[in-house]
Amino acid sequence: MIIRVLPELENRDQWLSFLRREQPYCLVEQPECLVDFQTHFLQLTLFSPISNLGQRDPERYTLGSRSSIQPAWDLIRGCNWSLTAIIDGLAQLEFGTNVRDNSLLGLHGDVSVRKRFASERELLPPSASGLFTPLTQLPEQWSGDTLCRLLANEQWRDWQSESADETLSPRALLLALQQSCDSWQVARLGERLLLRHAGRPMVSFIPDSTPPKPRLVDRDL
Repeated sequence: MIIRVLPELENRDQWLSFLRREQPYCLVEQPECLVDFQTHFLQLTLFSPISNLGQRDPERYTLGSRSSIQPAWDLIRGCNWSLTAIIDGLAQLEFGTNVRDNSLLGLHGDVSVRKRFASERELLPPSASGLFTPLTQLPEQWSGDTLCRLLANEQWRDWQSESADETLSPRALLLALQQSCDSWQVARLGERLLLRHAGRPMVSFIPDSTPPKPRLVDRDL
């Protein structure tokens, strides 16, 4: 499955657009989170910042009811359609007590909230793309690592979608390669690269080894 990357989920229109997808499952850049709403439960997987001590396992919260999607939907609406507000509220819940007695998120009825660590070790936050160094020259053979380095540093031009069903951005492709590289294939078409997912053409572009523009510019003070 290709994981879509969204900048945020902070208003009603963004949530409705997300839920209209065939699979309401995505990575959000800010706050960094994996959002899964494919069942009655809203599942949020929160990524911890990378530090000198390494990256902690993601924390996963599951909110909702076994009987209906409505309680999770009411929670989103009650938090003013803001993913940030939901996450801020979860951080203040006392999981050593009955969470239904905690009015912070307006929990009531048959709503349940569970917290645990995610078991999928390969889960990566959107910001992990910044760890890839640029290419200095184009390789003779392309690998998952070289493709990720090229995409993370925007060393491409003439990006074209090859699928009528799925429009894939460079950031979404980068995350998809990081999560499930084995399901992707790359082929050369002249100077272009064609990326297929499970045999289906998805995107093509022209790789360019020109060094990326610096993200920080030194200035004399």
